[in-house]
Amino acid sequence: MSTIGRTIKNVMKVGPSNALKQMNNISDTKWGALIGIDRNGNKFFENNDEVSGRERWVEFASSEPEAADIDPAWHMWIARLVQEPPTEMDIKPQKWWGEPTPNFTGSRKAFRTYSTTKPKVTAWEPTVLARQ
Repeated sequence: MSTIGRTIKNVMKVGPSNALKQMNNISDTKWGALIGIDRNGNKFFENNDEVSGRERWVEFASSEPEAADIDPAWHMWIARLVQEPPTEMDIKPQKWWGEPTPNFTGSRKAFRTYSTTKPKVTAWEPTVLARQ
């Protein structure tokens, strides 16, 4: 949670329209240096004056952001697995790297489990006697 003074300072630095967009997407206002843009159009920022753990963030290009939209190299930087951003690293694509699989949750292609074992208890089937 940010303080009112910090929020006002950030609104003055990023502008009201960008601050409203940030409040809608990340529920906070932030300002910092643009580090780079990935192939999906996501913008990556860093501000070392922020609280530890909150100094790096991404602004998604999509109106429906999803974590799978971040490139793996940028994910390493956001998660602090590497210190230098991918723009400074020499990453050569490997032939076994494929396109990322989208998240199918909530769609017809979503994974559904099913049982291949026989039930241990059989269901009761009532028998009806003929009327006399």
